[in-house]
Amino acid sequence: MTARITTTEVSGHIFWENRMQKGTLKLDGENIVFSKNIPNSPAYIGTVIPAPFNSHVHISDSFIKDEPPSNLRDSVGPGGFKHTALNRASSSEKEAGIRKSLDVMGKTGSFGFCDFREGGVDGTKLGRNLRDSQLKVILGRPRRVSEIDQVLKASNGIALSSIIDDDSVLLRLSAERAHRDGKLFALHLSEAAREDAAAVIELNPDFLVHCGFCSDSDLAMISKKHISVAVTPRSNVFYGIRVDYSRIIGAGINVMLGTDNCMIANPDLFAEMSFLYLNAKYTKRIDPETIISMATHNWRKVFPSVDARLRNNFLFFGSNLMTPYEVVMRSSGEKFSRIEMKC
Repeated sequence: MTARITTTEVSGHIFWENRMQKGTLKLDGENIVFSKNIPNSPAYIGTVIPAPFNSHVHISDSFIKDEPPSNLRDSVGPGGFKHTALNRASSSEKEAGIRKSLDVMGKTGSFGFCDFREGGVDGTKLGRNLRDSQLKVILGRPRRVSEIDQVLKASNGIALSSIIDDDSVLLRLSAERAHRDGKLFALHLSEAAREDAAAVIELNPDFLVHCGFCSDSDLAMISKKHISVAVTPRSNVFYGIRVDYSRIIGAGINVMLGTDNCMIANPDLFAEMSFLYLNAKYTKRIDPETIISMATHNWRKVFPSVDARLRNNFLFFGSNLMTPYEVVMRSSGEKFSRIEMKC
């Protein structure tokens, strides 16, 4: 079981203000302050990064054991492999898979996740009584207009498939009612081919997923509207889609990291970070500190309620003073503790 530490001070290599710095984090009243000094006998010394959060995952398909088709639409499109499996499986089967993925997230250092749910109201409520330490943001997917309000009542918002998969009335009303209720609205954009970014932006989404086939002008529009984007490199490559993520980052967009469908990849953010770094070798380099920020910092803009609960929480690699490169590429399997800074 992962060790949990409560302390008012921790020293070493601290990922602070989006870069690794040598120093000490200390609780000062209700605030955490950083200094470049390290005491002679520190209470704890090691490498510290802010709480990682999985910004995009589909956890309800965790039960699927067969290999999905390599064609995206055949795999996850309407009436495809994934939805056929979801429709055939019992709630207990799905919840057993969810339990397994929750365990993976706990063991690999995630503190929470944003889950895109299929299956209307029933899919949104799936596993709601399962107990675990992860902070959950559940975004449901109504199948018809009559389900929108029920899905919103049972969730933190709505996440739809895409502008090409969903009815225009369902898209518009889902966005309007989510905003009305002060909840999140999100959807996928340009995952396998370019889609109408302007039409999606008109829906005023809180964030988008993928955007790999967006044009430079599409990315400029997204950036101008301050819309964040979650990317999922392992899932993209599974479907034969290689994306230059540096284009999205370079457009000035707040880019977050997710792991996508659990039937494809375990929801392990450190595996995703290292894969992103390696994937960028084929396009344009993304430095390790940027990748760490995508997993530990950038999500806070989109999920402020989670940030409020995790602001004092950190992942701690004891007695191991790591570089950003080591965190990204060589931390998988390292022993870590979870630190909460409080009196």
